Amino acid sequence: MDLNAIGNRIKAERKHLGITQEQLAEMVNVTTHYIYEIERGMKSMSIETLINLSQVLELSLDYIIFGNQRSSLGELYRMLDELSDERRLRAEKVFIQLLPHLK
Repeated sequence: MDLNAIGNRIKAERKHLGITQEQLAEMVNVTTHYIYEIERGMKSMSIETLINLSQVLELSLDYIIFGNQRSSLGELYRMLDELSDERRLRAEKVFIQLLPHLK
């Protein structure tokens, strides 16, 4: 497991979301220094902390650990938030029509 790469992915997403290390630490219930050490690749983390980071940052565990496939769900939420209500409803209708073909 490449702790430097894991830390870089966590740091990049934290910055992308505009969250400080202090804020992330509070959200995940760890110390700011621990977040600093994780982002620098100096410390590994417990499963509980990893899951909490995954949920807070809306990243898949697979992406955090291996760098595979960002959580499309988090990205989808961000894109939908940027749409007007009318366009969001249209996107929902398209998705509902498309979903049976994706199963």
